[in-house]
Amino acid sequence: MSCALCRNLAAVGAVLTLGAGHALAQASPPPRRGLVWNDRPSIVFGEDLHVDLRAKFAFDWRGFAPALDEDTFDLNVMRFGLKGELTRHLDFEIERELNSDGKWEDWRDVYVNWDTLDAFSVRGGRFKMPFGMEQNIGRTDLDFIFRTRMSTQLTPNRDKGVSVYGRRFGRGLTYELGVFNTDGDIGKLEEPQFPTGEDDRLGPTVAGRVTAAVLRPLVGADAALGSLRVGAAYTNGRLPEGLNSLRGETPYGFDYFEPVYVKGRRQRFGLELDWTPGPFGLRAEWVQSREDRKEQGLGDRDLSDFVGTGWFVSGTWIVTGQDKDDNISMRRSLIRGGPGAIELAARYEELGFGSASNEGVAFRNPRADHLLENEDRIWTVGVNWYPAPHLKVVANAIHEAFEDEARTPKAGETTFWSGVFRIQVVF
Repeated sequence: MSCALCRNLAAVGAVLTLGAGHALAQASPPPRRGLVWNDRPSIVFGEDLHVDLRAKFAFDWRGFAPALDEDTFDLNVMRFGLKGELTRHLDFEIERELNSDGKWEDWRDVYVNWDTLDAFSVRGGRFKMPFGMEQNIGRTDLDFIFRTRMSTQLTPNRDKGVSVYGRRFGRGLTYELGVFNTDGDIGKLEEPQFPTGEDDRLGPTVAGRVTAAVLRPLVGADAALGSLRVGAAYTNGRLPEGLNSLRGETPYGFDYFEPVYVKGRRQRFGLELDWTPGPFGLRAEWVQSREDRKEQGLGDRDLSDFVGTGWFVSGTWIVTGQDKDDNISMRRSLIRGGPGAIELAARYEELGFGSASNEGVAFRNPRADHLLENEDRIWTVGVNWYPAPHLKVVANAIHEAFEDEARTPKAGETTFWSGVFRIQVVF
């Protein structure tokens, strides 16, 4: 997409957002029926029946050192959707994305919830599988422009399936357990190589996640430690034979660890921590994937598991004083003469791949029992500015360092800098 078009779209989005915020500040309470603006455009059919119109746009300006063969400007997000309630027992969401060429991509979310009971609800359709704390945060709600490599390469993301979920003790305990058709968009087969007559299905996959505010019963929900939440997650699914393993990929699409031959089961294990005392935020997550390589060696010998391990820790501080919660207050937005909300953020992450066995000489060959490891270690620092409702401006500086100099975005270089500036409109 051209630079001029990106700038024009960003300007239009900003104007619409500021105008909507001004209208919200001046308007009287919305009518009970018809097309209304109640924080976002909605169609209200009655007290228990309404549909919100959703849209998300993100425009990126990027720079690289050393220079890489990447576009300077990128329309990173352009999504449209509907989200609503069908009586007090059912709600639904539909979302689809346009690419930078103006063509529709695959559906993102298409699901229905039955949530009459807090302790036991049911979701069916296409949605995010219950694995990965960061992966289950909306893309435009992240503290940074890019997800961690761990979240984009190891977690399953969306798939078709059904799950049961619920919460107890005022969200002191939450759970979700589901069965899915395959293994999610991230784990899908991109270059399948199957023996003739073999079952080539990836999945079905079982996934589950549980979180708990472990200190809330001791200190109370309003105490600083009351927001400390920890969790664990797990997936298990069938993995057909071929070059079907997970892979290592940089934020800009370079494969620093190519797929290897696998067969058997794919399992994931995850641990997470989330703490938001006042204007501060602390998040940490660890994920490991283990993939069987049965009968993939010479003479159909079993090879050691293919292992991917990633983790991150991040911290944020809203220097303008608002609490860090799901909806940062806009009481001091530009519309009302204030600075909005300004947040500082820093994150360190690692994602590496290798084999469970470390005996003997290591090789890059996808059938080696001892695979030569490679790892991407990334520092990201940034500033998030929320000048008005629905508008967010983000600047990130990113430093990457690779372990194997033969598998990096530029031969012979092991460290890379990049900078990204984003304007984001969401309603």
